[in-house]
Amino acid sequence: MAAYGLGTYTRITPTYDRIPPAAKMASIKLNTEHHALPGLYVSFYYNLTGGALLKWFRDTFAPLEKAEAQARGVDVYDLLLAEMPPEPTDLMVLPHFAVTGPPYYDENPRGLIAGLTLETSRGTFIKALLEGVTYYFREGLDVMASADIHIDEYRATGGGAKSDAWLQIKADILGRPLARPRVTEATSLGAVILAGAGAGVYGSVAEAIDQLVQIERVFEPDPARHAQYAARFARYKDLYPFVRALYGAVWLWASAPCASGAWGDNPGICPPATLTSSPLLDKRRG
Repeated sequence: MAAYGLGTYTRITPTYDRIPPAAKMASIKLNTEHHALPGLYVSFYYNLTGGALLKWFRDTFAPLEKAEAQARGVDVYDLLLAEMPPEPTDLMVLPHFAVTGPPYYDENPRGLIAGLTLETSRGTFIKALLEGVTYYFREGLDVMASADIHIDEYRATGGGAKSDAWLQIKADILGRPLARPRVTEATSLGAVILAGAGAGVYGSVAEAIDQLVQIERVFEPDPARHAQYAARFARYKDLYPFVRALYGAVWLWASAPCASGAWGDNPGICPPATLTSSPLLDKRRG
């Protein structure tokens, strides 16, 4: 199980009771930290463009709607997300609009929005942003699995967890259920649980969890939409190598080729063959 934090930035925090193999964790540049409870450990797989990307859209493309929502006393995000189409979009978004987390740690990121046409609606644009952020973590499932970290269920937390539409997109792309607790502000709730157990209000942390953590709703993946997203995810994996090549960044595999199927020391992450021999890359290398 893992917490799926949906705030200004997005983070998956798997919890486990044994330390993963150090060499495998180092190869994907993923940390291992002590949990607040004895005998448990956590890792942080994150991207700094989660809710921040939706906020960027709101401030850049919907300032009038933001002002109107404030005047009416409603949430502008509810209004914007209501415009999203029900089916997966054909747009491709690389959500590297800010410094990325593992396994890239790209300090000079470039986001990408591909597939726009004159028929693209604002709702489609918005949904594509949310899909792109989720594809990043879908890729993370494969990365973490290479270090023997497997996640079967997520607990959604943070402000973004209030959105049914956003959680359903995540369930459909990840192919895993997302459970939303009644209290989604997990940091505050966790502090209450630990303080209550420490002060003797509850006999143990387990007792506090039993009494204070209730699941409000579980979002199950839709099989048909998950299959559609799986095909789109295959295209998503080509975006980052393309953008790195387009902007002339130095490829990590320049000194460690992908002959073994790995990009540098990152298993399973390798630029497509069509890019490794492109005129653009040949020019950069020369």
